[in-house]
Amino acid sequence: LSRLNTIWKGFINMQSVAKFVTKAYPVSGCFDYLSEYLPDTIYIGGRILPKTVWEYVGKLKSSLSKELCLIRFHPATEEEEVAYISLYSYFSSRGRFGVLANTNRHIKDLYLIPLSSKDPIPSKLLPFEGPG
Repeated sequence: LSRLNTIWKGFINMQSVAKFVTKAYPVSGCFDYLSEYLPDTIYIGGRILPKTVWEYVGKLKSSLSKELCLIRFHPATEEEEVAYISLYSYFSSRGRFGVLANTNRHIKDLYLIPLSSKDPIPSKLLPFEGPG
């Protein structure tokens, strides 16, 4: 991550689970205005089945009017790692993704997908177009 510029820094907050400062790094897609569209605090509104997300992403990839952007969140400091891991564990143990509640008109949907460093990149997200 040290070679990549952050595109956003702020809080991720899921009430009664975790709140922490995080940085977002580009993975794939267009990031020109994403930092302007993301709020200071991203609130996680709930959980969603991965199957539902993958069906939606499949439809989205065939759309000419929509873009798919992938970003990677990383704790801003070592102190934030405990809360970051708590949130990851919460979703991973339940087999769910997070649904972010406060998107704006430029961001239709935002999902938090818990991937460990050993997990393969889901094929629905490939190929990467960007820094990877």
